Amino acid sequence: MSNNSVHNLVSIIIPVYNGELFIDKAYQLLINQNLIEFEIIFVDNNSTDNSINIINDIIKKDKRVSIYKESLQGAASARNKGLKYAKGEFIYFFDVDDELFDDALKSLLEVLKVNQSVDSVHGNTIKSKSNLKDTQTYIQDTLKLTIMEPYYWGIRWMNYGTLPGTPSFLHRKNVFNKTGGFNPKLKLGEDAAFHVKLGMECNVAHLDKKVLLYYRHQASTVSNQNKKQPKEFTYWEPLIKEHIPYLASHQVPLTFKKEVLVRIYGYMPKMLVLTKGFLNKRTLKKKLLRDIKPLDIPLCLKPFINVVAFSGSLNLYKFYFFYILQPYIKYIIK
Repeated sequence: MSNNSVHNLVSIIIPVYNGELFIDKAYQLLINQNLIEFEIIFVDNNSTDNSINIINDIIKKDKRVSIYKESLQGAASARNKGLKYAKGEFIYFFDVDDELFDDALKSLLEVLKVNQSVDSVHGNTIKSKSNLKDTQTYIQDTLKLTIMEPYYWGIRWMNYGTLPGTPSFLHRKNVFNKTGGFNPKLKLGEDAAFHVKLGMECNVAHLDKKVLLYYRHQASTVSNQNKKQPKEFTYWEPLIKEHIPYLASHQVPLTFKKEVLVRIYGYMPKMLVLTKGFLNKRTLKKKLLRDIKPLDIPLCLKPFINVVAFSGSLNLYKFYFFYILQPYIKYIIK
């Protein structure tokens, strides 16, 4: 492969875990994006269905497609494995059960080619419980490109509800020298943790174009996880394994510090309120205190957190969150 080809090549990395129902459609969808130079890297993450055979059949007819194995379970590990083998200057992550709007990848690629100072660009994510052909959207593409000041996106995406789907981004490969990739210790929330770090470390642009249809079907990881536990338990892991260490090791804007502290001292009593039984609450509290080291609970918040946690009252928790915690954080961070 020539140097010029590498410089224009888009490496498309696709983690696969039991994705036999979606693989052929995902492959055809990517082909229909009409990229000139690309490779597709499937990373099998311990599938037990027919996924590997389906991918091997695709490889037989298309030399641009390859497959690798990642035995450590989790999308983070699978994506990182794909990065090791990616030859392209541009990196794109796709999930087999999502869909793309027409010319999505070509539009994102054009932004990075024209704007050399931009590290990553993302388009709009449309969330739907139906597939693309059955989803009606009246949102018009303006194609306006917005490049915000440093840290803007990282702080904004601390509110995970504002975070676009991972396949709505296209990155330069050097992004992963700056960010270090996805945290393999996170089995859930690894994408949110990565994109917050991306927004803190890199120049990120937004293109006002529909890129990704996030198909939230009943078998999706997010749908299944939301049925198992409240979001605070899920989001606690990226908080303690990514955001707290980042806060401790980097010079960050006060707004980012505020976002992290509100979540620490907000999630803790909420998780304790939702935990049944005095002994279970006490055990969980000890774990949470270990998790947030080197931080500790501020002395003025301790009595409120204890009362809220062991009351079991969500109404009392809401009072604490809005009328005690938030004013306190606003007061100490100026």
